[in-house]
Amino acid sequence: MELNNNTLIIDGATHRVTRGGNTQTISDTSWDAYFVPVLYPLWSADRDKLVKFEYSNGSSETWKCDKQKYVRNHTTGQYYWKDYQFTEPTIENVRDMVTAAREAFDASLSVVETDVNGIVTKIIEKEKGLSLTRIKIWRDFLLHTSDWTMLEDAPVTADEKTDWKTWRQKIRELPDQFEVAGTNLVQSIKIPIDPKVYKNNFLPYNSGVAYLSTDEQYCDFPGTPDAERKMDSAMLDYIRVAVRIKAPTSKGFNLNIPGVSHMSDPIDGLIKQIELEQAIVDQMKGS
Repeated sequence: MELNNNTLIIDGATHRVTRGGNTQTISDTSWDAYFVPVLYPLWSADRDKLVKFEYSNGSSETWKCDKQKYVRNHTTGQYYWKDYQFTEPTIENVRDMVTAAREAFDASLSVVETDVNGIVTKIIEKEKGLSLTRIKIWRDFLLHTSDWTMLEDAPVTADEKTDWKTWRQKIRELPDQFEVAGTNLVQSIKIPIDPKVYKNNFLPYNSGVAYLSTDEQYCDFPGTPDAERKMDSAMLDYIRVAVRIKAPTSKGFNLNIPGVSHMSDPIDGLIKQIELEQAIVDQMKGS
């Protein structure tokens, strides 16, 4: 099967759907709401279920549909699932289903974006001030947005990659400032400038000064009354962009955007980590 922007693959068992260059496992709720009406009854039913559907329209238009039918063995009298290839639909039937399935896929992604916004916004609104939870969320966010620097083909020099590794370790240690303070709320934290700021804004005026070797390369945060709110807003905007990059454009998927994978691939992991951090704090507060 040729993979291109027009590709559609539906796995009926796992609810895993590929639309162009984007693969998502559809939640049970979204599957029932958006995909079942598209597939039932021609493509999938209770006793005649879809196993896998594949469609591509690149150099040529091709499709294939594997199904299982619940049939009776007339010799033994027992029922079993029989595999077979479904070839009855016309090409018009196929095209209609593909169009409807793409719309179902897009609808399920819009639900994901709404859920993501709700999750993160709820946590941010719940945790006021520079709490340990909020700093951990920022830590996860800053590490997530700099993952690209650790890629083998990242557009950075060997020395710059070393500096990024140093910065990322400092970011991992941000929550440690709460242990020193012995509290769950602090007025400000020290955040190191990243290697790009060091190279473009610090080094030209401080020639020969090593990266993060001086106190002036650390900033008190928040430095202004609205800096904390801007940080939260930037994080939410980033997450929204990452989710939307997964979605198709009117001309297909954004397959050729540099750095897309480091934004969109681990986004679910970032959200789960944020939820986990909040759950731990909620449990501690309740005990």
